[in-house]
This record gives sequence, C-alpha cells and structure tokens, in this order.
Amino acid sequence: MEQKREIKKKRDVKIYIPLTIVLLIVIIGGLYWYKEYTKYISTDDAHIESDKISVSSKILGRIQHLYVDESDTVKAGQLLADLDSADLVSQKIQAIAAKAQAEASKVQAEAKLKYDEENIKVYEVGLAKAKEDYDRAKTQYAGDVITKEQYDHIKKACESAKAQLDASRSQLNVSKSQIGSTAAAIESSAAQIGVIETQLRNTRLYAASDGIIAKKWLMPGDIVQAGQSIYTISNNNKLWVTIYLEETKMDRVHLNQNVIYTIDAFSDEVFYGKIYSIGSNTASQFSLIPPNNASGNFTKVTQRVPLKVSIDGLTSGKKLSNYKILAGMSAVVKIVKD
Repeated sequence: MEQKREIKKKRDVKIYIPLTIVLLIVIIGGLYWYKEYTKYISTDDAHIESDKISVSSKILGRIQHLYVDESDTVKAGQLLADLDSADLVSQKIQAIAAKAQAEASKVQAEAKLKYDEENIKVYEVGLAKAKEDYDRAKTQYAGDVITKEQYDHIKKACESAKAQLDASRSQLNVSKSQIGSTAAAIESSAAQIGVIETQLRNTRLYAASDGIIAKKWLMPGDIVQAGQSIYTISNNNKLWVTIYLEETKMDRVHLNQNVIYTIDAFSDEVFYGKIYSIGSNTASQFSLIPPNNASGNFTKVTQRVPLKVSIDGLTSGKKLSNYKILAGMSAVVKIVKD
C-alpha cells in the first residue's frame, strides 16, 4: 500500500512540476508584455535613412572619365566625372571665328561709313556751288547774256550734283545698316560662345556635398541623358531613424518624445534619440497607386505614419563614432510613453 502511495506521489510530482514551470513562464511573460505595453510603443518597421543626392548631367553626352567609385568618400566641390566635350570645343572655335569675321566686317563698314560721310561733305559743297551757278545762269539767260545751251549745261550740272549727293546719302544709310547687322552678328556670336562655354562647364560634374558614393549607375563610354543619374551620394554625416507607425498608435506620440532602439547590426547596443518630425500624410499617399474608394469595393487597411527619430547616442555611454551606422540598416524601436 505504501509502495502505491510513493508511486502516486512521484507521478503527481512529475505532473505538477511542468505545469508549475509553464505557469511561471506565462506569468513572467505576461508581466513583461504588460510592462512593455504600458511603457512603450513598439515597432520593428523602422530603418536608418540619410540624405541622398543624385549627381546627374544637364546635357546629353558620352561619359569620358569617372574619377570615383562606389564606397569612395567625396568632398563638396570634388570633380566626379567628365563628359566628352570635343563637339562643343569645335562649336566654340566656329563661333569665335564667326565673331572675328563679324568684327572685321564691322571695321570695314565703319571705314566705308567714314568715307561716305566725307563724300557727302564734298557733294554738299559741290551742290551749293552748282545751285549758285544755276541761280546766276537763270538771271543771265533771262537777260540774254548766255545762250540756251550754256544754261542747259549749268542746269544739268546742278541736277547731277544733287543726284550725286542723294546717291552718297543712300550709300551712307547702307553703310549704317551694315554696321548694325555686323554688330548684331557680333552679339549673336558672343551669346553663342557664352552658351557653349556654359555647356562646356556642364561637361564637368562635381559633388554637391560631402558624403559616400552609394551607387554608380553608369560606366565610362555610356551615353548619359539630361537629368540621368551617374552617381548617388549618401550623406552619412546626417543620419536618422525613419519609423512607419500604425495610425492606431499615434494618439500617444508627439514631438521631442524620447525613443530607444536597437539596430540589427549592433543588436547588443541600445541607442536613444527623440522624435523630431511627424509626417503630415500617411506613407501610402506617396505610393505609385494611392488607395481610393472610387470603385466602391474598398478594403480598410491600417495606415502607417512616417516619423523621424534622431540618433543622439548610446545608453551605455559609448561613443557613437565607434559604430559604422549605414543608411538602410533595420532597427527595432520603442517610443517611451509620457
């Protein structure tokens, strides 16, 4: 009988011990969940982001040289790439030659204008003398002092002098017009040279800011279109954590709220920061096909609001510079409830 009791006690112990362990695990897990739920707003929909700058060409051209590669560190104003400029250089030479020719034509036209002005002065003096002779001849012819033939010669001489003066004045206007057209040609050539020089400057691409070459999109010899990216620069000196938080959790979120988080690459370390930006729209509003209810068969989906969190330091007190944090790394975030 006693042996049966011993066996039953052992059997009960084997049953109660696992049940007790399971119960303790449930209680501890429940307490931990309750603590986390009441103290934090948690999400793993978060990652590191940085400013990204696209280095693109303003003009169509063939890539001649690329001076940096992916993962290279660059400084603002550093030369990154050259486009083939042979065609533009030829066009500039042609424009300079056209300008020089127009300037030479202007010099000739100005010399011709000066010559025409001198001729006009001579013809004006000759016409004045011819008019005096004609006026005198009219009086003399009326008094039968000179013959009809002499009178006609003097009259024709006056008319010829007037015609020469008119022709000279007309030629003067032509010379002035030529000067105007050559001046316009010079201005046009100068403007063309300016445009070509601007395009030549656009064949050299420089870094707009400090950063790291995150992506090289093209290779030397490729044809780049205007506005097409050649490099993407990631400014890793300015990093933050972007969170996409469910709209149902937004009622307890505000600016300057404390946040702690772990980065998957450094899972043993806890970072901290503050919320410094709350999106004015849900993330889906900027998707390729934004949701709408135009068809009438709407399916409600919980929307997410983007938040930006600063990277201020580590709770352990270690230096932030010891960790190579990169854009795109995943994070698990806990927003501290006030």
